[in-house]
Amino acid sequence: MIEEKMDKKRKIAHVLKSSIYSGAENVALTIIKGLQEEYEFVYIATEGPIREKLEEEKIPFILLEKFNRKNLKNVLNRVQPDIIHAHDFSATVMSLLCGNYRVISHLHYDPPWARKWDLKTIIFVVLGKRIAKILAVSRRAYQNLVFSDILKSKMQMIGNPIDKEYILSMGENEKRKQYDILFVGRFAEQKSPQTFIEIVRRLTATGKPVRCAMVGAGELEEECKALIKMNNLQDNIELLGFQKNPYQFMKKSKLLCVTSLWEGYGLVAAEANILGVPVLSTRTGGVTEIFGENAIELCTDAMDFVKKILILLNDGQEYQKWQERALERARGFITPEDYIKQLRVIYQEEIESI
Repeated sequence: MIEEKMDKKRKIAHVLKSSIYSGAENVALTIIKGLQEEYEFVYIATEGPIREKLEEEKIPFILLEKFNRKNLKNVLNRVQPDIIHAHDFSATVMSLLCGNYRVISHLHYDPPWARKWDLKTIIFVVLGKRIAKILAVSRRAYQNLVFSDILKSKMQMIGNPIDKEYILSMGENEKRKQYDILFVGRFAEQKSPQTFIEIVRRLTATGKPVRCAMVGAGELEEECKALIKMNNLQDNIELLGFQKNPYQFMKKSKLLCVTSLWEGYGLVAAEANILGVPVLSTRTGGVTEIFGENAIELCTDAMDFVKKILILLNDGQEYQKWQERALERARGFITPEDYIKQLRVIYQEEIESI
């Protein structure tokens, strides 16, 4: 009986509030697939489109009709995980409220509300004393948090895994249209798709004909459609909706614009660089860490985007320099294999501490 217990795999629950498949969800699935021979995993999140991806990848999962303390506590009581790997703030707090579990808090982004003291940040700090470890996707993003100094002893920096071979293979599709500028992201406040539309409006006002596309879906979709119509940009911006394979559109685009208000890492910018696509981005914590504090790729406002876009679309030599810089940058990204090695050590340390 003792030998059977020792041989039994330890159980880890990945807890996410989301119901979709995006950056944080991709990271969770990468970890599960990479370590499923060593641990027993279950993916816990909110019912929604994520179900299709989990079924496709054959990942054990439990989806909640509503993400709240009662529902999550019932599931965790049933699962009895040795470790909870909670992704982002809400999942961390809710997991800590559900019982005396060993919780790893994985913070994928640094929202504006977490940069000042309020009820949410105070609650996170109070409960945060029970967190075993905080994983931050970039040092800069973690330092932006108002409580960074208080919990810094628990913090460990761990970037995002990027499967370069997969992205390159998925980028190959000769039948796709070519675009001048692409937006890829959720139609949500964080990604600020309205800013992308404003950039295109200002570009067309200069007399420059541009063909643009937006890949994504979300609660701001109808607002964006109205903005496009109001500014007579129907011939300039094509809405492609959610795409399982956004890389084929990236590969066929000259530029990618990241207009996010905040980013923990900025995965889409890194993915575009792998495909040799230059990126222009707002100055957010995660993207700044990828490009560097003084990178020309970082833009201050919509007009800064416009000026740089016009240079890149009109100057082939300058475009080539940006493209070469993108490919060089991509060589330093973390591979899934290296990422899994880091997680293996983290999990082992936490298991030994139980």
